[in-house]
Amino acid sequence: MKDTNAIDKAIRQKCEKEIWFIVDNFLNEIETKLRGEYNNSSFYYLNSPNSKVKFTVMGMEQLKTVLNGMLIESHIEAMLSVKSQELIKKLELI
Repeated sequence: MKDTNAIDKAIRQKCEKEIWFIVDNFLNEIETKLRGEYNNSSFYYLNSPNSKVKFTVMGMEQLKTVLNGMLIESHIEAMLSVKSQELIKKLELI
């Protein structure tokens, strides 16, 4: 049982790193194109188009934290499922 938990944890960490990489690339584009080229604000307002509820994040680190959390919460289970199936297929080939 410890081995399966360790494998699950390793796959989860790999998925999280993949999301972090995607977010870092996205934020790098914002930093380079919008903030660097146009010296734009570092306040970001996040809200749903169908709601009056919105919140503000200040700076790239807060935006990074929000995006990572949002994407991990939304996609981690699907990513785990796909990567687990990929691992099972690889193990069956041996």
